[in-house]
Amino acid sequence: MKIEMVAFDLDDTALDGHGKLTEKTRNAFISAAKAGVEPVIASGRSFYSLPEELLEVPGIRYAICSNGANLFDVKSKECLRSYSLKEKSVDQIVKIADDYDDRIYLDAFTKGVPHSDRRLLDTLLNNDKISEHRKKYLKKTRRPEDDIRGFINQNKSSLDCMNYNVFDTSLFDELMSRLAKEVEDVYFTSSIPELIEISYKECGKGNGLRRMCEYLGIDIRNVAAFGNADNDADMIKAAGLGFAVANSSKLALDAADEIIGPNTEDSVAEKILELI
Repeated sequence: MKIEMVAFDLDDTALDGHGKLTEKTRNAFISAAKAGVEPVIASGRSFYSLPEELLEVPGIRYAICSNGANLFDVKSKECLRSYSLKEKSVDQIVKIADDYDDRIYLDAFTKGVPHSDRRLLDTLLNNDKISEHRKKYLKKTRRPEDDIRGFINQNKSSLDCMNYNVFDTSLFDELMSRLAKEVEDVYFTSSIPELIEISYKECGKGNGLRRMCEYLGIDIRNVAAFGNADNDADMIKAAGLGFAVANSSKLALDAADEIIGPNTEDSVAEKILELI
């Protein structure tokens, strides 16, 4: 097998335990590019939430963002492909959230920019259990909205995706079930226990990877993909070689061809260097 692309998730996969890009991993991406292997970001994050230090790495040119809703050229910031939620689906997503009062907070992403309910941000930023690096990430990337439902209504024809922030995790399975039964034309997944990520039905990292391969003229069988969470599983399975880090969810582990070390040990960097 000739590896022509490495697609990698960020948080808890290619980034370390503090959400940082280590020097070893940075150099692995540069080495891959020099060897003619395309390093491609594949994240649930929106484009304008991606770490600047990563976007500046020589050789990293492309990103699959918002769980496959957008493909970006990271150097020119051009959106190459985009899928938006249907307006009817947006109305249905909000209607479900309304049934739970303040137990669910909404995020809405448009054109690669994340907008969050200001009450959610205030709650998270004042929570001692939230790590400092995540608080810094939220402050830097989220645009607070005093009226998130009003924002959603004004932009519902151009939303890349939406999130349910679920503090009462006992509601998680119920919400997943309701989305499956009550909302049309959506794909939904999760990257962390308190978050449900919702986008158009043709999204998902697996489909995003297929579209990126088509755009670059690369056979998906010649791709190595790395991830750790439920939202990575379809990408791991779709790639010619799928790798899950040791700290992965069960769904990601089951999808993988091989399980490598944890993200805290530069395991993605070591495997990329081995592959090239």
